[in-house]
Amino acid sequence: MKTTGQLLQENRLVKKLDVSEVARITKIRQHYIIFLEADDYRQLPNATVTKGFIKNYGQFLGLNTNYLLAVFRRDFVENPAGQIVPRGMVEPVTKVNLWTPKSTVIALVVLLFTLFGGYLFYQYSQLLGPPMLELSTPKSDIQTKETTIEVFGRTDPEATILVNNQSLVLDKGGQFSVRLPLLPGENIITIIATSKTGKSTTLNRKVTLTSSLFVP
Repeated sequence: MKTTGQLLQENRLVKKLDVSEVARITKIRQHYIIFLEADDYRQLPNATVTKGFIKNYGQFLGLNTNYLLAVFRRDFVENPAGQIVPRGMVEPVTKVNLWTPKSTVIALVVLLFTLFGGYLFYQYSQLLGPPMLELSTPKSDIQTKETTIEVFGRTDPEATILVNNQSLVLDKGGQFSVRLPLLPGENIITIIATSKTGKSTTLNRKVTLTSSLFVP
């Protein structure tokens, strides 16, 4: 889009007027007219005088002065020092500080509610979901020459635990242990943890007895 200076110069040239003639008729000094057409407003006294020059020059050329001034305001603004500069180069006199003590308190309250809501959601999901079940021993698909093997693990303290259909008592931390006899060959150990809501978690371990005392 054209600037105010370009519009003034373009219409002056259409009317085949030179700068000196415009200066004589409008009583605007010739060098000010040159600055206006070049949009070099730093060379002009101040915004009020500049707007007056634009209005007088525009009226002389038969232009819509309201439009010319609107274009001027679109592209330029007066800074705190009274200079006319391109719009966007002026920093606000005072910067608004959005972070206030009130906003800090609000942020902390929102954070606390978020953490509390997350905790409630975690507890709710734990209540409705299947119980946690971890097994330290035995590892899966192992071979041994021992005729017994220890089963040791951990589950939710409120759950019940079955190891090969044998009910075990959990300690306060939800740990359990039992030693099971092994038969020659492949043995499948099944551990089932069941929550109060009836949801269950199952782990299976395969243990192979390879002692030469037994013949599969």
